[in-house]
Amino acid sequence: MEELSQGELKQLVTLFTEEATEKVSEMEQGLLKLEKEPENKELLNRIFRAAHTIKGTSSSIGFKNISDFSHSIEECLDLLRKGSIKVEKKIIDMLLASTDIIKKMLQKVSEGSEFDIRECEGLLKELEAIKTTPQKRLFKIILSPDPDIIAKGIDPTKILEDIKSFGRCINIKAYTDAIPALSEFNPEKLYLRWDILLETEKSIEDFKRIFGPTLGEDINIIPVSQAEVDVPLIGEVLMKSGTITERDVEEALKSQRKLGDILLDKGKVSKENLEKALKEQTEKRIYSFRQAVTSTIRVDLRKLDQLLNLVGEMVIIHSMLEGFIDTNQYSRTYHLNKSSHDIQFLFSQLKRIGRQIQESTMSLRMLPVGEVFHRFNRLVRELGLSQNKKVELLITGEDTELDKGVLEKISDSLVHLIRNAIDHGIESPEERLWKGKPEVATINLSAYQVGDSIYIEVEDDGRGIDKEKIIRKALSIGLLKNSDELPEEQIYNLIFLPGFSTTESVTEVSGRGVGMDVVKKTVESLNGRIYIRTKKDVGTTITIKLPLTLAIIDGLTVRAGEEVYIVPLQSVIELVRINKEEVNTLNEDIEFLHVRGEEIPVIRLKEIMGLNNGEEYTREEIAIVTAHEGRKIALAVDGIIGQQQVVVKNFGGALPKIKGIGGCTILGDGRVALVLDMAGLFETSITEGAIIT
Repeated sequence: MEELSQGELKQLVTLFTEEATEKVSEMEQGLLKLEKEPENKELLNRIFRAAHTIKGTSSSIGFKNISDFSHSIEECLDLLRKGSIKVEKKIIDMLLASTDIIKKMLQKVSEGSEFDIRECEGLLKELEAIKTTPQKRLFKIILSPDPDIIAKGIDPTKILEDIKSFGRCINIKAYTDAIPALSEFNPEKLYLRWDILLETEKSIEDFKRIFGPTLGEDINIIPVSQAEVDVPLIGEVLMKSGTITERDVEEALKSQRKLGDILLDKGKVSKENLEKALKEQTEKRIYSFRQAVTSTIRVDLRKLDQLLNLVGEMVIIHSMLEGFIDTNQYSRTYHLNKSSHDIQFLFSQLKRIGRQIQESTMSLRMLPVGEVFHRFNRLVRELGLSQNKKVELLITGEDTELDKGVLEKISDSLVHLIRNAIDHGIESPEERLWKGKPEVATINLSAYQVGDSIYIEVEDDGRGIDKEKIIRKALSIGLLKNSDELPEEQIYNLIFLPGFSTTESVTEVSGRGVGMDVVKKTVESLNGRIYIRTKKDVGTTITIKLPLTLAIIDGLTVRAGEEVYIVPLQSVIELVRINKEEVNTLNEDIEFLHVRGEEIPVIRLKEIMGLNNGEEYTREEIAIVTAHEGRKIALAVDGIIGQQQVVVKNFGGALPKIKGIGGCTILGDGRVALVLDMAGLFETSITEGAIIT
């Protein structure tokens, strides 16, 4: 076989990691679904095929570690397919941990480094043990014999001994509540019933086959989920760092409280060390979600065909235009009238094709949000288990498409919101039952499109955000002077302030407020908005509004002095010509524009951009009315040039992020124009005292 060049080998490795990453994601989502549908044979077959593909392709390209490890997973999945072992939590946990190992292996391949095989030695031993060890199950057996069983010649003690001989009897309890008073007692009747906790390799079918003919409905066999026996990850992290010993963990686990709080109270660990360990634990939990979108995109072949056809049309029009120019050089006078018509036609065709190429190219960047949304099933499962809460994730609108750049940047924010909903919003199963709610909580992750915007909602049916708690916190740190200062909507928005949190103790996940300022900044950096709706004991919905794409926007071209700026059209509510009689002044420098009964604060673009030379504003101005966090503002400009689509470019590393400036674009005449960020301008104006909140 001809040896591959360095470039060809690199391309082959890239293709392999892309396909393998997709297959690992397919396995992970399949396993999470299989846990809920253990009898779904077709689903199990799909998971098996994905593992088989990873094994085959990794072997063919020479990645032996990945191939060998995938082979062990494949053998375990094959046992599940054959029914040799049953789908249960322990097996699902082990297989999900195996997918995490493959992700790490693929990450090392992408980086061109070696994977330390010692990281998966424990899992390999577990996978091997699965193949050789019969699977034991835990059953609760309720034995309620017919009171006349003794008269029928059947010895109940013999039945108990037979049941115990089927496995290891963990616990047996006799109930005597049915024994009558001595005067009514009949020595030939049986008044006892038993509850037996039995660990066994037998199945329910085995019990029914052996005891069914004799006992019928007098015996009831119920599968029991085994309790977790592993040391929590937070304990492992603290032991690994040398902060605590194994004995400290064992003593702490005797209590029912959270391990972190126990160790903190006992003085075994400082608050700083605990927070550091909690951060490391959280990063491990969400590792796979940070890589939700790869650096490449798989494109539908039909989209490429359409783009290729448009390029072909453009080449034809270009040839026609070139021929027209050549011909026209020989007979300028003769073709004068005709050329005017022809050139207008040719340019209109070029404009049409250019617009279609633009739209087709943008569609190549659009990805269905379900590609990222389904990865959160794993996050919800892991965090629910860590919080001892029963949580189900519902996904709607997974086919809604969003620009890849936006999707990449919003993924971490969704992790924050889901994580906070589980930790702080959703109650414990006991509290939910006491409130009359279903024991299993629901998080609804949805996406939908309205106009040129995408809305993403994270909705939970938990306890809601406690407004009074937020007010008390805001009063205590001096954000509010009294509880009547802000409307309800703005009170809830306080959770987006840096460091603002109502959480009273460190938890293994977080409370609402931790990282919420980062979420808001991320959303606004994408020219998006974030809103909160909440109701006590009903739940909380956090809505993120995002533009379809970051690259091209519809903009309003405005003039301030001699400079030209672009205002994103989605930020514009209306345009109002400023009439001096309708402007009121407060404190001699803050102006309000009276519009249909509303007093809207005015900020001038020339002043913000430092273009004002101290001149009085006597000329007619136009106000661009926009809204931010429920309040309207009016941006005064010298004139409106028109509306057009613009390609937004960021400044890269050449300039720092400037609040109020979303990027720049190149106009048709070659000039560079700044693209305004209205939310940033509003916040800048507040900081500089240009408007009163």
